[in-house]
Amino acid sequence: GTSDGRFIAQICPQVIEFGPPNASIHKIDEHIELRFIDPLKNIYRRTLEYLLRQPA
Repeated sequence: GTSDGRFIAQICPQVIEFGPPNASIHKIDEHIELRFIDPLKNIYRRTLEYLLRQPA
């Protein structure tokens, strides 16, 4: 695969890969459908808001 998860798994075996469905990943004319952008953006935003509220 093309994920760095295989390297991280050597240190921490619990790895989650997250992103939009992408049948064209790393191919000519790589793209995703527009309908996947807003839901993904919202998940990233909510995750960052949650993490930034946590004590250091």
